[in-house]
Amino acid sequence: MVKSCCHAIMCMKPVFVLLAVSTIDGRIAKGSAHMTDWSSKEDKVFLHKKLDEGDAVVVGNNTYKTARGPLSRRNCIVFTRKVRGMKRESDYLVYLNPEKTSLEKFVSSMGYRKIVVLGGAKTYSYFLENGLVDEIFLTIEPVVFGSGISMFESGFKPRRFSLVSSRRLNRAGAVLLHYSSRKFSGALQ
Repeated sequence: MVKSCCHAIMCMKPVFVLLAVSTIDGRIAKGSAHMTDWSSKEDKVFLHKKLDEGDAVVVGNNTYKTARGPLSRRNCIVFTRKVRGMKRESDYLVYLNPEKTSLEKFVSSMGYRKIVVLGGAKTYSYFLENGLVDEIFLTIEPVVFGSGISMFESGFKPRRFSLVSSRRLNRAGAVLLHYSSRKFSGALQ
């Protein structure tokens, strides 16, 4: 029996793309309430372009609180432990506890094909730990915080990615790195 085209599309694995901006010393923020207003305008232009390409955005609760306004008109999935499973707040906003509800089943049921992940560290780590990272776009800004939040939390197996491209974003020295998980599978040996 041949499955319908619609069924085949719904069964395709969604693509998860992590977007992050980091300092030279590997920090994505000074603290949990720190905005990314320190990143370059070129990084922001790239960020908005990638957000426009996605069907939905996944963020952690703290990241959502700091970027609520700009995310208000996008399909937004907020990771939080404050809900038992999933809570739909509006047509565009869903709170989801990934320990209680399958993110992959939810995004598939919504027909989302490309999901952009904006952090923070706990959210990035969830995707890495669960083998859900397809691509990473990482902007390195020529700034040093000296302390703050790293992109990933510790405690998971190292994973290997392949560099797809790198390019300089501006004269100040911001660099955009594009990585893919497609060439490699699993943890480092």
